[in-house]
Amino acid sequence: MRFVVFILLVLNTLWADQSILTKKEQDWIKNNTLKVGITDLYPLSYLTKDYQRAGFANDILALIIKKFQIKNRTIDIDQGNIEFAFENGEIDLIPLVNNSKVENDIGVYSSEILEIKRVLFVKKEQNNINSIDDLKHKKVAIINHAGNISHISTKYPNIKLIETKSMEESVSLLLEGNVEALISSPIIVQKYLEDNLLIGLKAMPLIIFEPTNLYYLTKKSETELQSIIEKGLNQITIKERKELFDKWFLKDLADLPLIFSREEKNYLENKNAINMCVDPDWMPYEKIENHKHVGIVADYMKGFQEKIGVPLKLVETKNWSQSLEYVKNRKCDILALVMDTPKRREYMNFTKPYITTPLVLVTKRTVAFISDLKTLKNKKIGIQKDFAYNDIIRENYPNIQVIDQKHLRDGLKKVERGELFGQVTTHLNVAYAFQEEFYGSLQISGKFDDEWKLSVGVRNDDPVLLSIFEKLVSSISDETTQKIMNHWVSIKFEKVFDYQLFWKILVFFVFVLSVILYTYFLQRKYIRKLTRVKDEIQMLNSTLEKKVQSRTSELELSNKKLKDKTHELEDLNNTLDIKIKKEIDNRKKQEQLLIQQSKLAEMGEMISMIAHQWRQPLSALSTIIQNIHLRYSLEKLDQEYLDKQMQLSNALTDKMSKTIDDFRNFFEPNKEKKPFSIKDAIQKTIFLIDDSFKSNSIKIEYQILDDVIMYGFESELSQVLLNILTNSKDAFLEKDIQNPEILIKTKKVQTHIKIMISDNAGGISESIINKVFEPYFTTKESYNGTGLGLYMSKIIIEQNMKGQLSVKNIKNGVEFTIYIPLKIN
Repeated sequence: MRFVVFILLVLNTLWADQSILTKKEQDWIKNNTLKVGITDLYPLSYLTKDYQRAGFANDILALIIKKFQIKNRTIDIDQGNIEFAFENGEIDLIPLVNNSKVENDIGVYSSEILEIKRVLFVKKEQNNINSIDDLKHKKVAIINHAGNISHISTKYPNIKLIETKSMEESVSLLLEGNVEALISSPIIVQKYLEDNLLIGLKAMPLIIFEPTNLYYLTKKSETELQSIIEKGLNQITIKERKELFDKWFLKDLADLPLIFSREEKNYLENKNAINMCVDPDWMPYEKIENHKHVGIVADYMKGFQEKIGVPLKLVETKNWSQSLEYVKNRKCDILALVMDTPKRREYMNFTKPYITTPLVLVTKRTVAFISDLKTLKNKKIGIQKDFAYNDIIRENYPNIQVIDQKHLRDGLKKVERGELFGQVTTHLNVAYAFQEEFYGSLQISGKFDDEWKLSVGVRNDDPVLLSIFEKLVSSISDETTQKIMNHWVSIKFEKVFDYQLFWKILVFFVFVLSVILYTYFLQRKYIRKLTRVKDEIQMLNSTLEKKVQSRTSELELSNKKLKDKTHELEDLNNTLDIKIKKEIDNRKKQEQLLIQQSKLAEMGEMISMIAHQWRQPLSALSTIIQNIHLRYSLEKLDQEYLDKQMQLSNALTDKMSKTIDDFRNFFEPNKEKKPFSIKDAIQKTIFLIDDSFKSNSIKIEYQILDDVIMYGFESELSQVLLNILTNSKDAFLEKDIQNPEILIKTKKVQTHIKIMISDNAGGISESIINKVFEPYFTTKESYNGTGLGLYMSKIIIEQNMKGQLSVKNIKNGVEFTIYIPLKIN
């Protein structure tokens, strides 16, 4: 066993990514435990009910801790005690929000983790606040983070700022009318409102305050830790950061900044311009027009320039070959769009590709579609000189005669004149060329298996610049790519006439025409029928008067009979009270019978649970008896050992006795209403079934967000919870669910307590989900269910507790929701 533990420790050490750390930094990790302070900055950083770190900043920190295998523990800190906690060595690091990286004697700020916009929030019915001027002499709540209060109070002295400790306090003050507005980030407010089911606030997006930033504040004396955190932040990929951002925030309410290392920031601050070479004539990708860079790549470069704040200076060249030569001779720092090849790596490094496009073959319109380009034996195919795929196509397709072309347009004109069979290019190039000139005479007749993967090329003696452009390329979103592509090209592929498609379309139109004709004939038939009915109505109207007279006579006779019936009803009414009382007694007896049936069914389940509860202590008692017998046989049974085993036996029998008491209390008839805790009721119910569920590997979790004291019958609520939980258990076993889980959550919603019980047992068929609360309805085998559990649960919640019990399917399972008023008459 020790050997296995040793191997695991060795592997753990090998897996730890500490190669970028210095010896001092590695020693710090080995000899120290990182003490992380946590204040309530929900949802940026906070502690859960189980005192676990959560929030965007803590998820980022968790990636760093995992990457470097840092030992750590959590310290709960009040906002006002941060300085004291650092001075006394209680914490080494804490996530903080501030307006800027203010120098102080406590600690050192990390690089910026997140920029947080701040706007004004008011109550939905508030219509008097529409600008900053409307806030004069009004009370506005704001969370007292470092730098928040002083900065805004200095800039807006006429606003009465009310300091709060948390978002919960700020929102409560606003909803209760104690302040007129609150200042915070939409990503924080929106998350809080969603999690607490609040809908009474609205944002004022035109009233904007200076954004704040999220940092890690590290103890000033811990220089190795500061360096470790910075290296960890630099190692986190944009994809990892974006996934965490999407997890915690709404995408349209905040901006995820591009995070550069200190070295990269210093580089950009000292760089006046970055010299850029391009292909001067390769549309729609790019070209130089009136001394300006235009095209798809130019749009990407404009976005890159905005993100780094350094101009990308265009270096004009005559052709693509000259652009390559300029980069080779260091006249340019980057090539905006280029393919990675071994030859070019002699003087350039490359980012990952940000444009990938297939290679196509353009021919005359008379050429049939070519499915295999290797069949083009001895055909003359044009491709532009100095393009990366020139050599690749020569190698992969040796039977093709490759003819170098100076420009795409030259090759397409030769194809048009018949001098070349086809021209190789990308689908975007040809789409643009077709729009401009060649659409009527040429077509795309084939597609190569190869793709043109294009990157930013960076001179290979500048690794920092390469790192910067790697981050810029990684930050490109799918929405940005789609927007740029839609702006520049629309693509049309040509193929030989598809007769099969033609006949399909023709059959479709014949079918539609047939439907129209059939509908026309039906309408004609319907009109004739209406005309016939109209004639019949007219004939009926002519005899209506006679029928009315006859009916009048019949009514007089009926009135006489009605008087006789009235006398009979009066006699029946005299005995109605007796019959109603008798019927009510019968209904009560039926309900008692249903309750008894339900109890008997539950008792069977309980007996099974008692068996699970007793299995371990019975096994232990058996072991004790065997040990006593063994010692007696060996004549080593002394009084001290016997007393010790007696104490252990008594403890086990006490546990078994307590189990019986717990189950007996569950079935004890309700005598009078008493105050009880919702949390206690849930925990007691789970205790009764815990061993049974654990034996079937069923995991039960509960999150008591709000505990309240109810006044009523605790055993009735326990019975409802037990019915729902055992139904989930049966569903898990019946469907053989892997990793079965049940989650119980409570939340106070105004005047009610809401209890949600959900599982991952696959849900209930939509065809029967509305029947599950009917008596005697069950999906189980006849020997395994009575169909009364959920019916009785419905009666208990809705009749006895004046609440509501409902069910709905959710992803991978089902969720039961119980609403109970806090005050039950």
